[in-house]
Amino acid sequence: MSASGGKPPENKGSGAETPPQPEDFSEVSFQRLGLRIADLSRELSEITRLAGTAAPRKLELDAAASAFKSLSEAYASRPEAFNEAQMDLFGRQTNALQEMSAGMPSIDGDADPRFADAAWRENPFFDFIRRIFLASSGWAESLAWNAPDLSETERRRAAFFIRQATAAMAPSNMLMGNPRALKALFESDGQSVQKGFAQLQDDFNAGRGRLAVTQSDSTAFEPGRNIAITPGEVVLKNPLIELIRYFPTTETVTESPVLIFPPWINKYYVLDLTPANSLVAWLRDQGFTVYMVSWRSADHETKDFGWDDYLKLGGRAALDWVHKAHEAPVNVAGYCVGGALASILSSRLTQENDTRMGSLTLMAAQTDFSEPGDLGLFIDESSIGGLEDLIREAGGVMPGEAMRDAFNMLRPEDLIWRYVEDRYLLGNEAKAFDLLYWNSDQTNLPGPLHTTSLRKLYLENALAKGAFEVEGSAIDLRKVKTPTFIHAARKDHISPFQSVYKGVKLFSGDVTFVLADSGHIAGVVNPPAANKYRYWISDIFPPTSDGWMAYAKEHPGSWWPLWADWLKSRSGDQVPPPAAKKKAPPAPGAYVLETLDSIRDKRP
Repeated sequence: MSASGGKPPENKGSGAETPPQPEDFSEVSFQRLGLRIADLSRELSEITRLAGTAAPRKLELDAAASAFKSLSEAYASRPEAFNEAQMDLFGRQTNALQEMSAGMPSIDGDADPRFADAAWRENPFFDFIRRIFLASSGWAESLAWNAPDLSETERRRAAFFIRQATAAMAPSNMLMGNPRALKALFESDGQSVQKGFAQLQDDFNAGRGRLAVTQSDSTAFEPGRNIAITPGEVVLKNPLIELIRYFPTTETVTESPVLIFPPWINKYYVLDLTPANSLVAWLRDQGFTVYMVSWRSADHETKDFGWDDYLKLGGRAALDWVHKAHEAPVNVAGYCVGGALASILSSRLTQENDTRMGSLTLMAAQTDFSEPGDLGLFIDESSIGGLEDLIREAGGVMPGEAMRDAFNMLRPEDLIWRYVEDRYLLGNEAKAFDLLYWNSDQTNLPGPLHTTSLRKLYLENALAKGAFEVEGSAIDLRKVKTPTFIHAARKDHISPFQSVYKGVKLFSGDVTFVLADSGHIAGVVNPPAANKYRYWISDIFPPTSDGWMAYAKEHPGSWWPLWADWLKSRSGDQVPPPAAKKKAPPAPGAYVLETLDSIRDKRP
């Protein structure tokens, strides 16, 4: 779940305090700049040495090597197919040159954020570079899609790693191939690159031997200070969760409260970033009593926790407390993998004839993992074995840094290389951007929980098949008759729409399905006041998501009001809000303040 739905503000300037104008450069200036570059080259040699110690993990190399081996063998077995591919490359490059010679704009280049700056268009040399790169990188990816005799998974895996390679080789990532970086170099008398090298060194140090590209100013935000600031109290704490109840703002509240299980892959406050885009604050203002689970990041004490522990100490413990406090059915919602847990809890309650769950909401959450998207490209028995080795090396936990790297790879241009250009080539300081701060505030996962999730949910699709065992028996979602609201996001690359839609066939009760615009984050966090995006609804559930889309009706704006109306129809009468708990710690609690560094420092 670490892929962001917003865009940070554009960076302006090179970082120099008083940049000289081009006409101010004299022969002495160029000599001084040459000496500065020579000094920087010596610094670069040291950075290069450090980079050599930060090679990709064996797991990443093995996956890429396997994909490229399948691709090369496919073309080796069909030489005529490779000859056709060579002619295709020649044709693509020829067309690019002919269009440039004719003065035609590069539609692909101008639309690509890496090459949209005017300097790429105005200078023929750089215009040539970007056109040839885009033609060649598009061709390289086509090799995967057109390879003979490969399975669909093999094609997608090869295309994925080709995208990783071409994203890394883009001319925008290289000082001498990037006109913006060269302009900043000359205008700042070399200070932009010098500062970039210093920031590169800082990121290597922060990554403890691996490059951890800074995406946001780490000092600009702090949970409880300027993010995760919706007023509330921690009403329950155990070794796994803190349960937060938010203070009401309405004179009365619905009888049934809302209990939210966020994913444990990231911290909960993506649903409470700022007052303007806080889902919990908006629900509170609609007259609901809102509870949020804050998961503890795995450490030496919780490293052996599995699904049984997360259901007992997370799902059951939170529901027990909330239901006892309100003595009314509870509206349970789960986001991403938190939705998988909520659905498992609903199944277990059904088996026990327990009616305390009044409704179930799944937000961007898969219950059928047969089409898991690009995440599925990493998951096979060999890769899980490699992850188990990594977990052992990390003392029993899946390191948050490794999770960060994996999710960043799903969107390399946006989450890796744009910051390589901005920080290292242009020398710009990281900007304050709340969503990217959250994206970098990673959590560790217990080893057993993570490997079981990958093997049973993703690889075997056991939850959809009724074969996923928790607390000693299998989970059968088809017996769940609880009213269920299923949300998906149209551009979600973590929980793809096609995969989430399959969940409508897994539940036996009344099911409502809504498709929101945008991706895994913005498709969920879309406050009505922003007046952005759109959503689709339909009461007809054909076998496929494409079939559903053919019947669905489009509506402008946020899907939140639709959900709130659905919840209110299942939330009973209006009652006085609950009284505050005496001496309860204030939100956001203590677990959310733990960082990877603070956890590492406490490790025995």
